[in-house]
Amino acid sequence: MSPLLFNLALQEVIQSLKTVPSGIKIGKEQLNVLAYAGDIALIGKNEIERRKLFVEMENIARKFGLQINQEKTKHVRVERKNSSKKIKIGHLKIKNYKFGKVENF
Repeated sequence: MSPLLFNLALQEVIQSLKTVPSGIKIGKEQLNVLAYAGDIALIGKNEIERRKLFVEMENIARKFGLQINQEKTKHVRVERKNSSKKIKIGHLKIKNYKFGKVENF
């Protein structure tokens, strides 16, 4: 029963995040969250959007008794500069990964 309750609670968190105005537009759809099993990717055009989404996710998850695992959480930015450091988003210190220039395949 525990996995079922977890999935129901997580689904509520994901649906709530979809209402936050942020993300990227693909066709006519606005996309700001991708989820598979217990993994969630938040998508924002800039750091402000990503932080807003993360804090919102943290607040909604807390209402359902869910916690974000700091050890498994990563922040990934795609940009031309290349460096990595820890950043603070919400209540967590998260390792920040930056990727260099994105190449087309």
